[in-house]
Amino acid sequence: MNILILCDRKSTDDRINTLSVLQNILVESGHEVNTNILNREEILPCIGCFGCWIKTPGVCALTKDCANSIASQLVNSDAVILLSEVTFGGFSADVKAFLDRLIQNILPLFKMHKGEMHHPKRYDNFPAWLAIGYGDVSDDEKQTFIHLADRNALNMRPRHYLSLVTRNCDELEAKTAEIIRVLEVSA
Repeated sequence: MNILILCDRKSTDDRINTLSVLQNILVESGHEVNTNILNREEILPCIGCFGCWIKTPGVCALTKDCANSIASQLVNSDAVILLSEVTFGGFSADVKAFLDRLIQNILPLFKMHKGEMHHPKRYDNFPAWLAIGYGDVSDDEKQTFIHLADRNALNMRPRHYLSLVTRNCDELEAKTAEIIRVLEVSA
């Protein structure tokens, strides 16, 4: 399985070690892993021009940054893992900067989905979606992160998704079976 990890810069810190633990879990399970370390300073903000919907479907019409190539890698992967420090219950600024640019991967129309109004999918097959938050967080922040990640999954509509928070690498390793199970059902 071709897995794309999109992570924040802090996950690469040797003291935290979250990224290397996750990569080892996936490689040892036989998966091909590609990693993009996101940097909000290299990702231009969406200006809401809707060019990615109308002028250049599926591609940002205005920016020449890394977001278009990462979005292309995303839709061509079997699974995407968002690895983010939990910041006040939300994604880190690095991951959030990229998520704000994912509007290009949905259509500009509206459609009822699970009793709510949402944009339809642009692509028939959207990769499995795993949001893994990490950090020393309160139970409220953990629940907020999981709720937010679940709502993002609802918008992107992957066939399978998982949202979880780990406080340290030991907890991440303890959740290996849960992560691998979602990847296996997605294969």
